[in-house]
Amino acid sequence: MTQQEKTRSGQWHLWLMIIILGGVISAGFLMFPKTEEAREKLLGSLGTTNHGVFVLPAVSMKSLQLKNADQTPWVFDEQKVKWRMIIPGYSTCHQECQDMLYLTRQVHISLGKYSRRFERIYINFDGQLDSDTQEYLKLHPFLHVLNGSQSELTEILAETNTPLNVKDAPLRAYMVDQNGLIMMSYTLADDGHEIIEDIEHLMKYSPG
Repeated sequence: MTQQEKTRSGQWHLWLMIIILGGVISAGFLMFPKTEEAREKLLGSLGTTNHGVFVLPAVSMKSLQLKNADQTPWVFDEQKVKWRMIIPGYSTCHQECQDMLYLTRQVHISLGKYSRRFERIYINFDGQLDSDTQEYLKLHPFLHVLNGSQSELTEILAETNTPLNVKDAPLRAYMVDQNGLIMMSYTLADDGHEIIEDIEHLMKYSPG
């Protein structure tokens, strides 16, 4: 085989690899389920042992009127595409609240290469954070603190199997998918390693 033939053969192999890889990526995006029912079916077929509780029916957080600390609107569709975990709370973050923030912080840190695709959000329901809570939140540099309405989130979750019940145990953290669907919930009874397994499994089979 001449050098020219070898070069031409190598080019064909390269183009074939590109075409195959492109087909696999395109198929992945096309096959990724667009509805919560389809997501659950996919997760089941993949053999997931989800440790959290599926929020049924899944509901969207996009209607929540959330604001940043400077009172500018926080609009879901204007944010980077990420998986998110929302932790509902108040201006005073008591022990259970602090324990949940600590648990989810350790989960976030332990996600390794997936950490950039994950964000934690603390939704404060009642105004200015007190000084102790502000100091505690300094221990959570990657936590996004937003102000929101308890009644709005209560209404969204009212018809699900995991209604909002912040002041009575157990405190729940809610997993939100890349499209804004609140789709799983966790309590302090859940083990951090198990939560990590769930999140890594979800990210492994989702684009991003």
